[in-house]
Amino acid sequence: MRIKLIIISLLFLLFAIIAVQNTTDAELRFIFWSIDAPLIVMIVVIFILGLVIGLVFSSNYERKKKKQEQEYLQKTGQKENNPNNTKNE
Repeated sequence: MRIKLIIISLLFLLFAIIAVQNTTDAELRFIFWSIDAPLIVMIVVIFILGLVIGLVFSSNYERKKKKQEQEYLQKTGQKENNPNNTKNE
């Protein structure tokens, strides 16, 4: 737990250093669209977009994986592993 707290603190410190050093404006051009904003704002926005895209793709992957597992269990005639569904022999 203590190591995790130290790592998170170091990451926040690193982010603060990056934020202080990157306050200059930068221009972002995309097709016919252009925006001027501080570089740190662009970095944060792009990071958040990357997180959202990653979460969407990982949730789709997990959903497909769970569906394939259920189909496999149905094909093999097994039920889900549930301790309440034990057979009395």
